[in-house]
Formats: sequence, structure tokens, C-alpha cells
Amino acid sequence: MFKQTGIILLAVCSTQVLAGEKGINLLVKMNDALHRLNYSGTIVHIKGNNVNTLHVSQELQNGVSTETVRSLNGGDQAVSSQTQAFSLASVPRSVESMKLVYSLDVGAMKKVAMRDCQVLIARPKDKMRYLQKYCLDKQTGLPLDYSLIDNNRKTIERFTFTDVNITLPSADSDKQIVSAGATEPPQTLIEGHHYVGNWTISQLPKGFSFGKVPLSQESEVKKGTDTEHFMLTDGLSSVSVFISPITTAQPKVNSAINSGALNVLTSQKNNHRITLVGEVPRDTMQKIFANLVYSGKN
Repeated sequence: MFKQTGIILLAVCSTQVLAGEKGINLLVKMNDALHRLNYSGTIVHIKGNNVNTLHVSQELQNGVSTETVRSLNGGDQAVSSQTQAFSLASVPRSVESMKLVYSLDVGAMKKVAMRDCQVLIARPKDKMRYLQKYCLDKQTGLPLDYSLIDNNRKTIERFTFTDVNITLPSADSDKQIVSAGATEPPQTLIEGHHYVGNWTISQLPKGFSFGKVPLSQESEVKKGTDTEHFMLTDGLSSVSVFISPITTAQPKVNSAINSGALNVLTSQKNNHRITLVGEVPRDTMQKIFANLVYSGKN
């Protein structure tokens, strides 16, 4: 009987490992699709109580991708992904270390925008992060449907294509993308590093490490020369931390803002204003803030 039980447990574990590896491969395929494909289509984006219909397109020219987002709710002004609240390129796409804190479940095939897509669920192993559900185009890996679900099983953000046209880039553009390293995961984790400028983090939340700051956020930080900025990531979810000195006499102000999946926490410590921004539960942000220790001079 014990032998049979052992065989059953081994079979279950082997199945879970295979499912996890298949899930990782699907995420890698998605990473590649987000960087190497030309696409255009209509997306319904739901964030909290707000529903927007958008036309989203990406075009690769000379190895550089340009994403354009146009609101179909009213007005016809197109804006770049750096200024638009929604960007398909912002879909979580790093896979390093995430196996520590997520279980990857590969689900059934379904139809989205008249295309076959594979369901993939990144299920958190604790309450420090949200559940993420994808439906990835069977042929290309492009995410056709994406949901972020909180710890109360409520969908707090979602987008889905209603129609989409996907084409492969030209051979020349494809070579330029490869030579530029665009297919590599965009977030490089730095294991065991707890020091950032004048600040240290006494204990990182489980599964989180320091990650590479996106170029779009680097440009924002440069506007304030005294601002320190770093990012923490668990491979799928991320938190950006902005720290700047308070140079004028101001009353202490703490604030917490929620917009769909996005949480913004602002508080003060050691005469510095600290702002945390990310699509993680507020408790996770509060733990990061509590573990920030100032090591510089006041």
C-alpha cells in the first residue's frame, strides 16, 4: 500500500514539474512575442470600475518597436506607451526566480478574438502578490486576454482583444532585434543585494529581488536629480520605490491610492518622502516601507 502511495505521489510531483516547465516555456514565448511581433487590434481594458476600448498597435522598424495606443471612447489622439495608462508592453514578462512564489497551471484551450489561445495561470503561494491569468495565442504567444485577481478572488484589472491582426517582422528587422538583445528578459534580478544609495532594506518580502528599472521610469526619475529609484520584482509582479529628500518644512502626509490593481503608498521617513508604486497588495508595500532603513546623513 505504501509503495502504491509513493508511486502516486511521484506521479503527481512529476506532473506538476512538467506543468511548471510548460508554463515557463509559455511565458518565454510570450516575452518573445511582445518584442518581435507586429500587431494591431481592439482591446477592452477594465480597471476597477473604469472600462475603456482602445486600439493598440505595435510596429517594428529597424529593430525598434513602437507601440501606439488610441482611445476609442472619445477623441482621436494617439499617444505613445510611455504616456498612456495602458500598454501591452507592460504585461509582466520576467520569469527568473518566480517559481519560488508562483505555481504555474496550464489550462485548456479557448477562443479569444477568433484565435486559439492557451490558458496559463500564475497562482501565488502566499498573499504577498496577486493571481495572474493569461490566454496566450497558440501560434505566436501574444497575450490575447489577461486578468489580475486579488486575494478575495475579485478581478481588479483585465484586458481582452476583441479583434487582432498579428504579423511577423521582416527578416532584416528580426536580425536587428536579435543583435540588440531585445529577446532577453527585460528584468535582470540581482540576488542578495540589499543596498540602494543611502538606504538599505533589512528584509525583502519573500521571492522579491532587485530588478532593472524600466527605461520609461528612468526618464521620470531624471526629472528630479535628488530622487533615488529602485525596483523590486518577484519575476511577475514589481514595486517601484521613489525616495527624495524633503527640503521644505511641510506637514507629515501619508496617503494610499488604489486604481484597479495599482496601489500607490506615500509616506515619510528620516526626512525623506517615500513613494511605492506597484500592482501588489497594500500589505506587501507596507512591509517594504517598514524594512527601509536610512544609512546616510540627515
